[in-house]
Amino acid sequence: ADMILMMLDASKAEIQQKLLTKELEDVGIRLNKRVPDVSYKVMTAGGLSFSSTVPLPDFNESLAKKILASYKIHHAQIVIRETINADQFIDLIEGNRKYLPCLYVCNKIDNIYLDEVDYLAHLPHTVVTSIKMGWNIDYFLYQLWEHLDFVRVYTKPKGSKPSFEKPLILRRGATIETVCHSIHRDFAKKFKYALVWGTSAKHAPQRVGLTHILDECDVVQLMSY
Repeated sequence: ADMILMMLDASKAEIQQKLLTKELEDVGIRLNKRVPDVSYKVMTAGGLSFSSTVPLPDFNESLAKKILASYKIHHAQIVIRETINADQFIDLIEGNRKYLPCLYVCNKIDNIYLDEVDYLAHLPHTVVTSIKMGWNIDYFLYQLWEHLDFVRVYTKPKGSKPSFEKPLILRRGATIETVCHSIHRDFAKKFKYALVWGTSAKHAPQRVGLTHILDECDVVQLMSY
């Protein structure tokens, strides 16, 4: 899955969210969290090499050794670049945790008071709606797009105007090579260069290669051999 969409009853949203989040946590799914910046490598000898570039108020080398020993790991290299706790370190060792964005949709807001709606609407990663009344659906779609981290990229045939009716839907961070593959899997092999108009370009148009990263609403013209 690319993300989790959690539908909640606005009148009991917080308790439902807590219970559902725990169920997902129990099966290794982490919501709206990113993978900690930690390098971890199991070795065949040398004991434990432990270093950290940040303060660790809830974690230390002794605790790391105990946790690793419980997994029968006695030789490892660990470099920690951000503050973590024991649970996050265990997630790292397990290696099968899934980090996903989650959008909480509190529906049926027509059944609760306005101050309750305002409270829910200001919670992180949360949208309030009433499907029955058709309230706030456009904002829900906008947030869905944002949480999926999509961008629109438009193509421009040589000698023609850009086609703004059918954009390519790509992940943020997509490159010119991604555009080539989305058009045809063999296009990148015939690629010569691309012209880009938009916020990712230093000037209009900018001549770029396959590794150029595109922004929202960029226009791309691909040139091939």
